[in-house]
Amino acid sequence: MKLTNIKLIATDLDGTILEHGKISNQFDLEMLKKVSEQGVHVAVVTGQGWSSGSVRAKMFDVDKHSNISIFSNGSVISRVSSFEPTYCETIDIELVKEFMQKMFELNIPTLAYTKIPAHAYWNKLDINVKSLKERNWVDKYDIEAVDVETFENYQDVIQFMIFVEEQEEAAMLEWFETTNKSTVLNKMRSNVESTPIYEFINVNASKGNGVLKLAELLNVKLDEILIFGDNMNDISMFEVIPNSVAMGNSVPAIKKIAKYETDTNLNGGVGKFIEKYVLKGE
Repeated sequence: MKLTNIKLIATDLDGTILEHGKISNQFDLEMLKKVSEQGVHVAVVTGQGWSSGSVRAKMFDVDKHSNISIFSNGSVISRVSSFEPTYCETIDIELVKEFMQKMFELNIPTLAYTKIPAHAYWNKLDINVKSLKERNWVDKYDIEAVDVETFENYQDVIQFMIFVEEQEEAAMLEWFETTNKSTVLNKMRSNVESTPIYEFINVNASKGNGVLKLAELLNVKLDEILIFGDNMNDISMFEVIPNSVAMGNSVPAIKKIAKYETDTNLNGGVGKFIEKYVLKGE
């Protein structure tokens, strides 16, 4: 299985090369830097916005080589060293108003992230997620609390993030389905935190579409791309990129559709795969 033709490596962050925001294994860092120095483009593909995602991309020297990555689950493609988006998919303002009002009605804490780095509108409901509070996660953002009944000036929203307790989850999903929101929004559920978190972006945006657009920008063919991922929001990449690698710690749905599987993130699965099949070409 030789993959010596690879020109772009696109990798998820948490659960893939990070563990709760920190480098999960130094070997991954070494191999990603080494392959970059040999001319392979390395980009992160993350659900995080540019402000936090770019910081983590810099851990792997992405800003020193290709200097471009995919943020907000494919809604934004930007340089890493500075916020200079080459692609941005926003959500219709009337849909933003409807979504924010409905989540407030269902008692679901909601953030509506904009393309402005680290900025989000908040519907004033307490985000009571223990694992996030322990990391002072919300304090890292410029949160603008709004009255969802009267506020009209939503600008350039690219992503919703909601924090759903079990008793509200069924009602939220029923509303999403009965109002056909799947025709305008992509929905992703994360099992990483102590409370289920859903993210929604424009239906035209996804990690998969983001990788395809990035490949166009870099003039890279599909069979010259290698992707790594572990969770549900990575599925769109695995559906469109032939050379897909699931982490050993991946959710079953990712392993089922991946072409390859590697070791866990804590055991340097990304680095091991790159060294064996990209650098050595075994």
